[in-house]
Amino acid sequence: MAPSNSFVQALQAYKAGNLTKCLRLLAPLLKNRVLDGNILLVAAQCHAKLDQKIQAAELYMRAAEALPDNKSMFLLMAARLFQQAKDNDRALETAKAAAASGPFSVEVQNTLRRLLRDQLALVDIPLSDAAVMNGIASGNAEFFAVDDPYEHLLWCGDEAINSQQTRMAAGTPFTPVSKQQRRAMPHQHGEKIKVGYLSADYSDQHPTMRLFQSVLLSHDPTRFDIHLFCHTEAPIVATDRGMRQTYPNLHVITDMDDDAACAYIRSFDLDILVDLKGHTKDVRVDLINRGLAPLQAAYLGFPGSAYGIDCDYIISDPIVTPDSARPYYHEKLCRLPECYQANDNRHRLLVPAASRASLGLPEDAFVLASFNAARKISPFTAQLWARVMATIPDSVLWILCEGQSRQSNLIDFMGKNGIAPDRLFFADTAIYSDHIARLQAADLGLDTYPYNGHTTTSDKLWAGLPVITFKGSNFASRVSESLLTALGVPELVANDADHLVDLAASLAQDRARLEAIWQKIADNRFVAPLFDTERFTRHLECAFEMMVEREKAGLEPDHIDVAPLPPRNAPFQ
Repeated sequence: MAPSNSFVQALQAYKAGNLTKCLRLLAPLLKNRVLDGNILLVAAQCHAKLDQKIQAAELYMRAAEALPDNKSMFLLMAARLFQQAKDNDRALETAKAAAASGPFSVEVQNTLRRLLRDQLALVDIPLSDAAVMNGIASGNAEFFAVDDPYEHLLWCGDEAINSQQTRMAAGTPFTPVSKQQRRAMPHQHGEKIKVGYLSADYSDQHPTMRLFQSVLLSHDPTRFDIHLFCHTEAPIVATDRGMRQTYPNLHVITDMDDDAACAYIRSFDLDILVDLKGHTKDVRVDLINRGLAPLQAAYLGFPGSAYGIDCDYIISDPIVTPDSARPYYHEKLCRLPECYQANDNRHRLLVPAASRASLGLPEDAFVLASFNAARKISPFTAQLWARVMATIPDSVLWILCEGQSRQSNLIDFMGKNGIAPDRLFFADTAIYSDHIARLQAADLGLDTYPYNGHTTTSDKLWAGLPVITFKGSNFASRVSESLLTALGVPELVANDADHLVDLAASLAQDRARLEAIWQKIADNRFVAPLFDTERFTRHLECAFEMMVEREKAGLEPDHIDVAPLPPRNAPFQ
């Protein structure tokens, strides 16, 4: 059938960029009982370009019925638009329909699996994970590219499998040739070591800067020339409360394309470029892989080897990356002596405790707290928490979990594992000062597996709340152990999950012992290495010096272990 005159005019308006006119011309056609699927597609694309995501998603769903040969693809587009519009219930329902309407698709599974975790669909997740694991075991290359790198770490703690993942958050992988070209770039060393930090997180309210900003302000200016290359998007910049303007040599490259940004950064003749993102949101992989410095290092943003991102080193520590981890990293390990994680002890608020009454918590209960991102709550984690609660009859679980669907899913899952709904208390996101105040109302902090709390564990310890964990099997699952060890409370690290259940029960039964650990954390907070910003900075600077010394000597990057400074004899704050 020849297209109607109205549709021809609508197409002309669409091609001319007049989307509103195009939709006006299509409106009468969309009321027809029988529709050409192409009309639906053009209307959907108009709404998508006008950032009208829900309308676009609904039209793609109609197109999926009108054009069944491409049903799965159109449902996938609808699911992603619903997700972008924060309608995750409809997104998950639509993604399930996309998966059921066609053959196996990496992109459909990628979206479906992200939504399953986001919505805490704890019954469905194990089935999906098992299917992916079976595909990986079969050697099918598609299954190594299903999950985004961060999502993969939320369920798989096997370093060997982690190291074989091929999906990237963005960009194109570096090659041996491109790496060699970067390493061969002419370079002249100066009196000071020039370090550039590349990040999209330059706001004092971002978790990365909450950890790292005082390190930026603590570098020794007589030995180091520090530059910050910022591609932070405006909404994140807008959250800053004043610290950003104090950051040294902040160079904004947000609006530069990769070619311009590369030329600009190279003009600083850096000795070391430090990527603070890894495979996390807004990473500029193609910029990094153009080659910005003779030495490039990964730090803080991504807890593991970053496939395809050209870095010579990953800055870590002996706990998160023991010697056994070496074969699973394309980067060389540059291990700081006590803890890889920076912590800001200068601008991090420490406020009085909030009362349980003000938080809606029972006064006489043993409060177990988790404030990790909800998507980190794996089925294994929830089952482990249920086991812990079963051994502590008067315990309640206080958890950061927003959204009715997530809460309902967790309530149902915990109920199947013997935990009544009235033992679950849900918290919302809070401003940082209120968050530190409320953490002190709990008795004991719980962790998540295989992706531990990172900044969240650090926040709990800063607030004085003991956190229990057990020894992990990859970087992401060993972070809490690293933090607890650096704070001088390794007794909170269990050997395995069974031991963790016993540890929780013994602490709940022996309140004097638990109170002693609270006091130990308070005593160590300003003495132990974890929150000693100056000490951490000196160790990091030593790492940079060791990297550059190898470079000056004509040696290729190799594994580095930084020696610890002498222990402090007095509090640092």
